[in-house]
Amino acid sequence: MTNTTYLIKNQIKRIGKDNLLLLLSVYPLILAVTGRYLVPFLRSTFIEQIDLAIHYPTILTFLILANPYIYGALAAFLLLDEREENVLQAIRVTPLSLNRYLLIKVAFFTGLSFVSGVFITLIVGFLKMSLLDTILLNALLALATPFNMIFINSFAKNRVEGFALVKGSGMLIVLPLAAFYIPSPYNVLVGILPGYWPAMAIRVMYEENFSQISYWGYAIMGTIYIVMLIKLLSHRFKKKVS
Repeated sequence: MTNTTYLIKNQIKRIGKDNLLLLLSVYPLILAVTGRYLVPFLRSTFIEQIDLAIHYPTILTFLILANPYIYGALAAFLLLDEREENVLQAIRVTPLSLNRYLLIKVAFFTGLSFVSGVFITLIVGFLKMSLLDTILLNALLALATPFNMIFINSFAKNRVEGFALVKGSGMLIVLPLAAFYIPSPYNVLVGILPGYWPAMAIRVMYEENFSQISYWGYAIMGTIYIVMLIKLLSHRFKKKVS
């Protein structure tokens, strides 16, 4: 069995033994079901008060933006547990380097985030989006998984502090949605949050005149920005565990 296969199986086993992690792991399915069935039901129920259809881009953005942050929190809790159990220190005396170990973990959870994000987008289905746009958009969104994992571990010392950060990081999902209702270019003030860029990419996908920046502009700038944030946080994290 290769190191990669062993590590992935170990991650799955650890998730299966923890109720909180199990709950987090099924959240993407909950998001998909919510978008597919609950949102249309609420629209038909309250159609005389408000037509939720005009807010479908915002709702879809929330559903697929929350997904990678959930996987990032899941990966973060596993990493926090491993830090408390001195697993990272033990890895230093094995042929497997710490960098490769973290890379495997990041790749596994980012891959899960990407696949589930595509699944959610396709299942929800109340907004038309090409398969190419679905893949590219969720590839960008999936980068929030390693960001959240490293962000939490860069500042939290244990699971309790990590849980507090997870609750606080909910603002990283909600605040970019506010930019939908702030005229451009003033909404760029929210651009400090990584979720702003994919959120705006979705916004201009459905209303090109909303901003002078194109869909591809937001997608490319968002990718560069979140990669820079991941590198900065990775540097801080490695110093913390060294």
